[in-house]
Order: sequence, then C-alpha cells, then structure tokens
Amino acid sequence: MVDPYSPQAIWGRELRHYRRRAGQTQAQLAERINFSESLISGAETGQLAASVAFAEACDRELDTGGTLLRTLDFKKAHRYPTGFAEYLEVEKKTSMIRWYEGLCVPGLLQTPDYARELHRAGRPGDTEEEIEALVTTRMERKSLLTGTAGPTLWVLVDEPVLRRPVGSPKIMREQIGHLLEVTEHPKISFQVIPFDTGAHAGLTCCFSLLTIPGGVTVVYAEDLTGGRFIERPEEVDHWATCYESIKSSALPVKQSADVLRRIMKEDHHGSE
Repeated sequence: MVDPYSPQAIWGRELRHYRRRAGQTQAQLAERINFSESLISGAETGQLAASVAFAEACDRELDTGGTLLRTLDFKKAHRYPTGFAEYLEVEKKTSMIRWYEGLCVPGLLQTPDYARELHRAGRPGDTEEEIEALVTTRMERKSLLTGTAGPTLWVLVDEPVLRRPVGSPKIMREQIGHLLEVTEHPKISFQVIPFDTGAHAGLTCCFSLLTIPGGVTVVYAEDLTGGRFIERPEEVDHWATCYESIKSSALPVKQSADVLRRIMKEDHHGSE
C-alpha cells in the first residue's frame, strides 16, 4: 500500500492537479508527451517513480512553469540512507568531528575510485549516473577540510579496514597513499587500532561525535539501514566514553602512519 504522504505520492497528486487543470485525461496526456498511460496513472497514485524526462515532458505540455521538475528534487534525498541528508547539514556546521570507523575508510577521507567501488557494492540497483552523483557529493564534502575554518577531525580506524581490498590494487594504493597525505594535515589526527587489539568497545557500531556551535556535542550512529542522531546528554556521554575507550587502544599518529607505509609495501597493494 502506498503511503499517501510520501514525497512520491504528493508529487503524483501535483501531476494530477495540473493535468486536470489542463482539461486532459490520462490517455490524452500520454499521447501528447509520448509516455504510457500506465506510467501516468502509476505516477499520480504514487506507485511509480517519475524520471526527469517524464517530469520535463509534463511541465511542457501542462504549462506548469517547471514546477514538476523542480519538485522532483525530493528524489535527491532518497539517494542517501535514512537520516544522512540531515547529517550532511550538521556536518557543515561542526567545529570538531571525532569519528570511529570499523567497516571502511571514512567518507571524508575517501578517494573517488574507492568511494565509487563502495557505492557500486552497496547500491546494486543504482545506475552509473546515480552512483556518480553519490561520488560527487562525497567528494564535495571534503571541502570541509580545506582552509582554516574547517573542523578538527579525529579519526580512529580498525586495521582490517585498511587491509580489505576495495576494487583493484591500484585503487587501494591510491587510497592508502591519500591517507598518508592526510596524516600531514594540521587539523586531522588519524589513528589505527591494530588488529591484535581483539575485541573493543566499537565493534558493534560505527559512529561520529560532532561538536556544533555553542559547544554542544551530538552523536551520529549508523547501521545497515541508515543513521540516527543521539542528542540526550546522558546518552552522548556514553558514546563519548566509548570513543575514548576505543582511542586508548589506538596507535599514536606517527605509528599509525608507519602502519600505512607497511601496507603500501605489501603484495596485495603492489603491481596489478
């Protein structure tokens, strides 16, 4: 059953409004814009998603002033997991990010090819155009780290993250090389939790602590289906303690850079 208040269903009702205002039936509109009547019917009830080309054709025929294409922007938010669009807005305002990652290289530190391979693996139903849009967004986020106004970034990464082959050896060489460059950044601290640490407090969840204007800290925690913000002070304190516990197991920055150099020399990051 379609949620009548979903963005897709609301968009469909707008299409129906403009079609009826123009005095056209679904069949007449279908014939004039060269799209199927079943697509129009499905779009109006929220059962089928509209494409950019479909929205543009409807705008032209129904003389909407481009309304249908503009309001199709809701689809952009659906490229992201639940809660992540909100995270992007909060991330822009942070003065400090403390990030623990046990699955992959943190997004702000990824190379384009590494990010592309992750998106392809995690979103098998997406088109190449959609994948490229996600990669572009991820690369644009990295502008946060340039200039003096960017946040201080403290990153803790499990060693297996660095050894997991994502894409080709060339992609991994470039990714590890990029992380080595990152270790020279004055506002970035990159620390590796060595493999022989064993079990630690972060193994059940990847998360970030974000300090926003006013000195307030919030937590963003991720799982398979998306992410959520945690704002209650007592809960934030719990996550901050968890972060410090993980950090106590991490290698110092210089030794972490040595780990990166050793990995660069290993065979599976060597020649193709």
